[in-house]
Amino acid sequence: MEFHENVGNVQNTFEREEQTLITGLATLSFDFLPKGAKDKAHNIEMGFLYERRDDRRYVLRPFGLWNLADRIQNNNLNGTALDFTKRLRDTIIQGQIVPIYAPLANVTEGNSDFAFPQRYRQKFGLDPLSQGNVNNLKPEDMSLDLFSARELHENGLIGYNGFDYLGNRLGSNVAFNDFFTARGADGVRTFPVAANRPEYLAAYIQDKFRYKDIIFSIGVRIDRFDANTKVLRDPYSLYDLMTAKEFYDDVLKTTKPTNIGDDYKVYLTSSTLGKVNFDYKEDNIRGYRLGDQWYSRNGQPVDPVNLFGQNARPFPKYKSDVFRTIKQDGFDPNISFTDYTPQVNVMPRLAFSFPISDVANFFAHYDVLVARPTNNNVTALDYYYFDDAGRTPEDNANLKPERTIDYEVGFQQKLNNWSGLKIAAYYKEMRDMIQLRLIRYLPGSVSEYLTYDNIDFGNVKGFTFQYDLRQTNHFSSTINYTLQFADGTGSDAASQRGINRNGNIRVLSPLNFDERHRVTATFDYRYDSPAYDGPVLFGKNVFDNAGINLQLTTVSGRPYTKRVTPTPFSGAQFAGEINGSRLPWTLNLDMRIDKTFPISKNPKTPLDLNVYLRVQNVLDARNVRAVYTASGSPSDDGYLTSSRGKRRIRQYCVNSPRRFGSLSFFIPNAYARP
Repeated sequence: MEFHENVGNVQNTFEREEQTLITGLATLSFDFLPKGAKDKAHNIEMGFLYERRDDRRYVLRPFGLWNLADRIQNNNLNGTALDFTKRLRDTIIQGQIVPIYAPLANVTEGNSDFAFPQRYRQKFGLDPLSQGNVNNLKPEDMSLDLFSARELHENGLIGYNGFDYLGNRLGSNVAFNDFFTARGADGVRTFPVAANRPEYLAAYIQDKFRYKDIIFSIGVRIDRFDANTKVLRDPYSLYDLMTAKEFYDDVLKTTKPTNIGDDYKVYLTSSTLGKVNFDYKEDNIRGYRLGDQWYSRNGQPVDPVNLFGQNARPFPKYKSDVFRTIKQDGFDPNISFTDYTPQVNVMPRLAFSFPISDVANFFAHYDVLVARPTNNNVTALDYYYFDDAGRTPEDNANLKPERTIDYEVGFQQKLNNWSGLKIAAYYKEMRDMIQLRLIRYLPGSVSEYLTYDNIDFGNVKGFTFQYDLRQTNHFSSTINYTLQFADGTGSDAASQRGINRNGNIRVLSPLNFDERHRVTATFDYRYDSPAYDGPVLFGKNVFDNAGINLQLTTVSGRPYTKRVTPTPFSGAQFAGEINGSRLPWTLNLDMRIDKTFPISKNPKTPLDLNVYLRVQNVLDARNVRAVYTASGSPSDDGYLTSSRGKRRIRQYCVNSPRRFGSLSFFIPNAYARP
């Protein structure tokens, strides 16, 4: 049980980030007054926004550099791929093109992705066939450029985009495909990764006008988002698959069944990779897929488990049975990637209000809002290890913006000359929200992987009641009560991690930010001049332009998912429904006392000094914001008092787990500010 790092621990990370934002903004507003219609003026607003980001990052983990050098320094002598220099021909093994090289002739040449043995010997003037020993060198004798890019990133020692593998800033002319083709002066591939450069455009126009007794505000906003990168053609395969139309027209040379769509991807009963002259029959078809929907060979929707079994790998029909894989020199990225399709969103907005009596007013509005996607930064370097277990990227460059549709209706009622009541009902519908999902039944060495997608949805609905009291006898107040129901399939982009093995949850549950009840109140008591009628001491209006303001907020607890079994700092196994338990209510009272002193009484150049005292959480309430999900306590995870924890204590020193546990039990930010 490790609670903290040991003394003298050194962080194994050197990191450099560079973020640039170029923004262009233009706005224009004017009043348009039709001739002879003074009461029909149109207030026009319009604007334009352009944003371009340039995000760059470089990470180096230096601890492994020396060990890597020691491990690969003699690769040119031990029968690895570095033992070969001149390619004689290519052969096909299991559908993949494999180069055949001539025996060692000049070890200063070699595989186009690896370079350390050659560069190391060249720098120190060693015989190309000599045994190396980097342990005889001093650290200052070594340099990062002795390694090739692949030697470093294949061993997890670097990560980069917008910089080259040595940490030098790249220009804006580097493109996605350059990662697979660029070479240095010695012919070794350099694997440059372009910076992340998304673009955003927005334009809007709004017209506010009156028609009879109705005040309208009508507008529209158009957004265009371009991730400005390449995305996978098919999230189910790194390499291009054949469609049903292509398979029937070009391979079977027969008529395709009418219930099979042209764009259906074809899956076979066995692999045909490398079988150039394979005699295809219609019986070789196991099923089809269109997007995420699978079909039987007869065209009926089917669960993929029924096609392939629980853990079996499928055998798709590739467009070519012979191709270079992503790690091979000569790989064509166009068979795997395509340009991101810019997303254009039209967002209408409508608001209006009109009187329903001399003392009441009705209002309503309709808005559509979109938010640019997150979790979408995927580089060519990330895709390079797509088929390596544990290195398949979770981020998805092909995400769409999230969308929110907002409705509200309400009315305001004047109660008397000093007070009024406002009641409103609102509804928000959230679509295309980002959530983790599990993609299964891939044909490569990685048969499944987690990635983000626009699959979540939710809604927020509620009522608000607000009472306003204008200053009367020095006292004014605003009291607001909100009743809210916030439900959805996921509270954040990673809320279904670990529970989506059998598909994503499509049942609505309370969202993490759901607050069933919220009461906010502001009370203000003050004396104003010149009509001062407060206490007078020694002939002075001591409370002139002084007052006290109280802000009260009380909220019912937000939801969390109860767990059955305590574990260190967490819990296991759901107890009941997702977000079926609630945190306790919170109560907060803030206070501000202020007084304004006139410095200059000249009406042309007035000058005042405001002095105030502000006190937060006057009641010193310990408002709980987070708890351990098994115990329901913010200060005890319940593990050491559980049967499993007691057994663990008996294994070790009786006092140590308790002593160190007490240091770490409190959840960071478990309580609101004191």
